[in-house]
Amino acid sequence: MAVSLGMTPAQALDTALRAVEPHPALRAAFRATLTTGGAGREIQFDPYAPPDQQFRITNSWGEDPELDQVVADWKAEGQADVRLFADDLRASLGEATVVDQGPSLSIAFRHQIRPNDGPVDVAINSQMIGDMTLDAQTGHLQEINYCIERPIKLQNGTVLTNYQQTYTFGYSDRWGVSFVQTYELDARGGRWGVAQTRSIKVALTDVAFGLAGDANQQLESKPAPYSPGLTANLR
Repeated sequence: MAVSLGMTPAQALDTALRAVEPHPALRAAFRATLTTGGAGREIQFDPYAPPDQQFRITNSWGEDPELDQVVADWKAEGQADVRLFADDLRASLGEATVVDQGPSLSIAFRHQIRPNDGPVDVAINSQMIGDMTLDAQTGHLQEINYCIERPIKLQNGTVLTNYQQTYTFGYSDRWGVSFVQTYELDARGGRWGVAQTRSIKVALTDVAFGLAGDANQQLESKPAPYSPGLTANLR
């Protein structure tokens, strides 16, 4: 059965994936609010500002060293706008199955381990399954959910009993690109019988796209332009 766009589910999936694989020169300015249980940080990123002013913390409340580390790691990446694009999604899709072709097209898949995954990533991703929702009217990516199938014991002895990530997406008609609007992580686990939980939410606002304007823009960490390759084996 074809979705309402007149495409098969496989064609709809490929169209949605193309929209999350932007040209390497595409840049984005944005604001983001990161929150945990009792703390929050607001940041602003502008790729066209002087290097020492591109990534700024504009507001902060509550104490949370782990949240501060998340912000510090994001800043250290240099090109903070890379996180707005799910441009490695195609490579991470394994076997995929159409679950529902109602008002939204729902596709379930098994997360595929990638060559650049570290030991912790491999341990988690090997047990990760996911589902994505496409708008049946536009074909745009709406949401991706990931979770682990069963508890995982990491190398440091921590047993991860729950690990779930949720991304929601917006779409720019002008630039023809789907981008992350919110991200949520919920994790539960522990060692020696002591359980811990961890939750974080990131909301992105005021997203404005543009093109890298000169040779001083650092593009090395951006993906290569889209070239057709293997997509998930959709069933």
